[in-house]
Amino acid sequence: MKRRITSLLIIILLIVLGVLGYEYFDKAEAGGSVWGLGKSFESLEEIKADSDLIVRVHIPLYYDIREIGEEEMTTKQAFYEVAIDEVFLDRTGHGFDEDSEIVVNQVIGMKNSEAEGYSAEKGMRPLKTGDYLLFLKKVTHPTDGNTYYVSNSSRHIYKLRGKNTFKNIASDELMEIEYSELDGGR
Repeated sequence: MKRRITSLLIIILLIVLGVLGYEYFDKAEAGGSVWGLGKSFESLEEIKADSDLIVRVHIPLYYDIREIGEEEMTTKQAFYEVAIDEVFLDRTGHGFDEDSEIVVNQVIGMKNSEAEGYSAEKGMRPLKTGDYLLFLKKVTHPTDGNTYYVSNSSRHIYKLRGKNTFKNIASDELMEIEYSELDGGR
């Protein structure tokens, strides 16, 4: 009898833990979807198809950092005012060209209401000064209503290395992109 009760209690406990675990992971996965964070792409064609704007820009030394609170989560975001050096794809409807200016917005940390500090993935650090190939989505920021351009994945940020190669500095996915692979590339 004791054995049956113990077995029944263990089964009930496992079911409860399973339900709680499912709810926790479901919320964690939904929280990670802030503007495409952590989205993975296996090919250049996939990342192009998901982009509104593909450009080569020079990230400046100085940028603005803001903490933006949402219902249950606060994000730390960097805002870079950049001049476009080269346009590879423009589906924004703005007709961007070389020397057009845009504001690139990047989430560099997140925390929920209970956390003391910000957590960040590798691709969520502020960008260092340099030339980058950026795959961007056009978004309207929820707090100020302004249009910004955000990376469609924190796992796909490419910095120019040498004259013809962009290297992924955020993850081991799609490690290099050659200029010759981009439409309009050298």
